[in-house]
Amino acid sequence: MPNLRLATGLLWSIRILVGCMPFVGAEVGALLETRSTAIQIVGTVLAWLIWGLIVFASFISHPISLTVLRMGTPVVAGFLVFIAATDQGSTLQVINAAIGFAVLLISFSAEIGSIYVQASAYGDERRFLLRPPVVFVAPVAISVVIVDFFIIATPMFFAAQIWLAGVISLIGLVACIKFMAPRIHQLSRRWLVFVPAGFVVHDEIVLLINLMIKKHELVDIQLARDDTQAADLSALTWGVSLELSFNKTLDVSLTAIGARHLKAVSAIHATSIIIAPSRPGAVLRAY
Repeated sequence: MPNLRLATGLLWSIRILVGCMPFVGAEVGALLETRSTAIQIVGTVLAWLIWGLIVFASFISHPISLTVLRMGTPVVAGFLVFIAATDQGSTLQVINAAIGFAVLLISFSAEIGSIYVQASAYGDERRFLLRPPVVFVAPVAISVVIVDFFIIATPMFFAAQIWLAGVISLIGLVACIKFMAPRIHQLSRRWLVFVPAGFVVHDEIVLLINLMIKKHELVDIQLARDDTQAADLSALTWGVSLELSFNKTLDVSLTAIGARHLKAVSAIHATSIIIAPSRPGAVLRAY
């Protein structure tokens, strides 16, 4: 119950804080006041649209909106920190930057992630978000920056009538939406799922096919031991990991990334595995 209260409190905190951020559009307008009218209009409208998407994502709990939230909040927080860091940064702008930074931190919290992934669950499912592999953090962060850059740069280039740069940026934006955005969204679709019949590890990064574990096949879920021989499906991440032990050998189909991490070909046979939920305590309590 305390964790539920914490998650609900954080969810409403981010909704309230985001609701206090319509000043972002005004800040962008002030920043672009020396530019042409077209650039001012496009920049201001773009700022309002990004703010509106964050507001929408804060009220609609779903893995897709979690991805939108976590892609949008760095843009707003970064912009507000930049404004506050300028020579003209006032006390109000520092407060605005603090609000933006708070929204950023809350949007990446494990509690918020758990609410968003559970919202898309079916029936009696209980979904627990998995932490991303460490090796994916930097590439995904760079991908988010690139996608956000093209989203902002494309209309701004056209507004400034820099046509060649606009066309190149548009091509880059289309490529990002097709290739990068789905990979970024994969991090919002990595779950350990409790269902009435058993358990499912849903991880498109490491697993080629979801690992389905029948209830009678699972012996125990416990904190991962330092000397464990379990197959590490977390692909190395920070924090506390959990070890799932089985009473029989299960076939685990791996993606190229999973196979490379486990030094296998395309599949392994495992009697125990390691996963890394973002809230391991909640998993143990649910079990």
